[in-house]
Amino acid sequence: MKQKIRLCLVSLLAVLCLCGCSIGVNVDNMLTPPKLSGEQEQIYQALRSTTGSAISLKYPKGGSYLSAFLVVDIDGDGQNEAIVFYEKTGVANAGSGLRINVLDSIDGVWKSVCDRSAEGSEIEKVVISRLGDNERMNVIVGYSTANQSEKFVSVYSYEDNYLELTFSKNYALFDVGNTRNSENPDLVLLFPATTTQPQASAGVYQLDAEGKYHEYLSQFKDSYTDFSQLIYGSLPDGGIALYVDAATGTATGAAGLQTEILSHDGERLLNLLDVIGRSSKETVRPAGLYSRDIDKDGTPEIPVQKAFLGYEEMAESEQILQTDWLTLRDGLLYSEYSSYYRSNDGYTFMMPPKWRGKATIVNDTTLDEVQVRLYNDGQEDAPVLLRIYISEDEADIREHLAAGYQLIHSKGMAVYMMKSEQVEGMEVSAAELLLCFHFLNS
Repeated sequence: MKQKIRLCLVSLLAVLCLCGCSIGVNVDNMLTPPKLSGEQEQIYQALRSTTGSAISLKYPKGGSYLSAFLVVDIDGDGQNEAIVFYEKTGVANAGSGLRINVLDSIDGVWKSVCDRSAEGSEIEKVVISRLGDNERMNVIVGYSTANQSEKFVSVYSYEDNYLELTFSKNYALFDVGNTRNSENPDLVLLFPATTTQPQASAGVYQLDAEGKYHEYLSQFKDSYTDFSQLIYGSLPDGGIALYVDAATGTATGAAGLQTEILSHDGERLLNLLDVIGRSSKETVRPAGLYSRDIDKDGTPEIPVQKAFLGYEEMAESEQILQTDWLTLRDGLLYSEYSSYYRSNDGYTFMMPPKWRGKATIVNDTTLDEVQVRLYNDGQEDAPVLLRIYISEDEADIREHLAAGYQLIHSKGMAVYMMKSEQVEGMEVSAAELLLCFHFLNS
């Protein structure tokens, strides 16, 4: 068994290495701009021959494109162009600051063909995509000011060696995603509440074949100033729902989240919770509990929390919380699953249907394990249904395996184990219990 554990851990380490993770990375090296490839060096020298050598490259902070050099076909001619973000250095009153340069490979030699000012100081994210019903390729850039006080998204089209600004708006979060069943995605913007517009809102922007943007807005009832996440899910009728995790300060008096669900019906951007007479206030929970498709069925679930059985009257600091996962289906918002969500330990345990409403959680500090117990009106001798144990010590792991614990997962040096205790009328097979565990970021 010792050999099997070692093999498991070694295999996991090998996978991490193959995925690009590294151990003992020097922080200074991480802060140093990456070395340019051969093609990038050619592009860089071509840029310097046009702009001069006193420049510094600018890198997007997030998204799929993290390089200062974006090499992609943006005019549909079958040949790649290069987009480079840069700033002039050592020049007083340099003017517009951040700039965009487009270079083309002409007879195998990179040459600058377009240079223009950008609409911000920092680059948040870049997306290269078609939009709506239009077949042109768009360069979509999320900018921010140097102090992060404002963000704005700009959409450019490129034709005849000219990068033209076709759309620009302030935003709190932007994405390019499928809001309807169409070949191309749409531009989605989330807008924060402001002094002039006290309610936050969302907008979908569809580009038609003639190059005109069509705006579909939905106003939220709350004054969100920030958004944490936007994800997409399917609806039973084949439509697409947008799940917006919005930041709020109403969860237990601290920073938290609540979720809005939107859908575009072809004419309007609907708030589906409003449509069914429910409120996003029902989804309030602490920060960090993001909506996600926990059962991989194409429909995200929204996590909300309440005290487990037996903890309802305790002080909040002493409570163990049950996480219920809400789903929207057939015009109803209901709890599809109940779980013990252990984010610090990287797992979620979904209560088997047979145990829902009948079991609770106990943290046994003596045995250093989590126990699922049959709820027996708070009695300490309530039968144990399941034991969950995590260890990084090889001898300790062997000892627990010898005591009937089953190895179910490993992450780094941590080994996750469980032991099922059969209680009459509450039996759940080991195979079913294994399916109840969902491991985070694994």
